[in-house]
Amino acid sequence: MSNQDLFTNAVVYKSTTTPNRTFQCIIDHQDDEKYVILRLTPYDTTTNSEAIEDRWVLASTETEAYHSDIKNWYCSNTADAHKNIWRSPVCMGGGIIKVDHENKTVKTWGTSGGYGDPPLEIVEQILKTVYEPQGYQLDIKITDEVRELIKPKHRGYWAD
Repeated sequence: MSNQDLFTNAVVYKSTTTPNRTFQCIIDHQDDEKYVILRLTPYDTTTNSEAIEDRWVLASTETEAYHSDIKNWYCSNTADAHKNIWRSPVCMGGGIIKVDHENKTVKTWGTSGGYGDPPLEIVEQILKTVYEPQGYQLDIKITDEVRELIKPKHRGYWAD
């Protein structure tokens, strides 16, 4: 699936616990990679403040090695679609996520050296909303692990 398809086909989920809160989960891998939690706010916040949507996005890709690069990957792939609708995303933290579709498990751990811990409640809400209805088992934690590993598939990787 191309990046364009990945972002165009990303489902927007409504929170079952918080009015006007929505989620997106954009992951393009089936192993362990870093992820970020991004918060989007709409450009127009003056109309009906009760109806203002609060969007949270969990984004993770196998092509980027650092949390800041994942945020940039998300921003560059959504810039046109978000123009005049959403302000630039704010990164609220990050960690590591492993998605195993064969065994139907999702696990998170770690933290971001640059952005810090992600909001655990938001990570839980996104993953429970997206994966529990499909029968996945979740193991959601935040630990003090900061991954420095760069893999050969990451953009900009070079071997010594």
